[in-house]
Amino acid sequence: MSRPPLLQIVPLAALTGVGMLTTDLYLPALPHLALDLGSDVPAVQATISSFMITLALSQLLWGALADRLGMRNTLLAGIALLAATGVACALASDVNALIIYRAVQGIGAGAATVVVPVLLRRRFADADAMRAISWVSIAESIIPAVAPVIGAGILLVSGWRSNFWLVATLALGLLPFILTLVPGRQVLHTEDETVSYAALLKNRIYLRDATVYGLTFGALVTFVASAPHLIEQWSGYGPGMFALMQVCGVSAFIVAASRAGAMAHRCGIYKLMQSGAAVQLLSVAGLIALGLLDQRHVAPLILCWMLFCAGLGLRGPSTVTRALSVPKSLTSLASGFLMFLALTLSGIGTQLAGFLLHRGLLPVALLVAAMILASLLLQRDGAATQ
Repeated sequence: MSRPPLLQIVPLAALTGVGMLTTDLYLPALPHLALDLGSDVPAVQATISSFMITLALSQLLWGALADRLGMRNTLLAGIALLAATGVACALASDVNALIIYRAVQGIGAGAATVVVPVLLRRRFADADAMRAISWVSIAESIIPAVAPVIGAGILLVSGWRSNFWLVATLALGLLPFILTLVPGRQVLHTEDETVSYAALLKNRIYLRDATVYGLTFGALVTFVASAPHLIEQWSGYGPGMFALMQVCGVSAFIVAASRAGAMAHRCGIYKLMQSGAAVQLLSVAGLIALGLLDQRHVAPLILCWMLFCAGLGLRGPSTVTRALSVPKSLTSLASGFLMFLALTLSGIGTQLAGFLLHRGLLPVALLVAAMILASLLLQRDGAATQ
């Protein structure tokens, strides 16, 4: 077990990153997309939540098929579907068609989110695995910072449809990397072992840690998906301010996640999770205060977002690492169910926020705070097992 080399981690992160790009790239266009397609805010939000929900459900499918198809074939199938649906979304004539195409696109994006954590968790142990997952998260986090900037530029130059053409092109460009970097066949269990979701779900420690991560990730996505509307309608700023918020948030995440590996060696994974949760509680308290006082200044909003992302940088990779500390025969299923929970909660939170956005920041902040508080309560229940 060696320290994870970045030259191997970054290309793997690109495989999951292109799936993230399908949403982050066109977030700045959401208010304009509603006007272009003659729709309303909840319907436009459904283009995100439909993607998240099918992405979540696909985790169960890919988790069960990863061993049977092989890691490489699983990724090839997912990337091909991602490219095809990128073209379909670019040609969508109305919002209902776009919702359907985005739902199918979510299935394609699900393959990489299952396979990549399995590859990393099986290769490295404990703190080194957390270090590898942290660096994957850092590489992936660049996308939320860069994609809105690129998306805002594309929106001004050629419209929101060009975002999906770009996604299709990038997906096809990843095919050679899959063929060279990913083993053609990796069996995670012997023939006489019983591997099923029923066996996995009997592991209460795994279920708790997976739910903690799901609530934390869901809170992140819920706020990110709501931010373009909040910034434009509540604060009166344009897409450029949302892009700035993302850059600041991702920068805070990178700083925290880059130190997470060393901190885990010193204080342990659970204490690192506690520290991240405390920082996130402080950030959501700030968001609630801004909403209660009706302070529509962007600077404190960005500061709270930076704190939230820094907390996630400490808490996210450590929670994933602990959740995937299951028997190797169950690692693929554990990765699939972990992201199933995370993305299902993200889709539910995003859609709920869509019905609250017209009331400003406070109801969205309360929704995010409820998810973080629930995750903290579950996390505290795990202290006795450390």
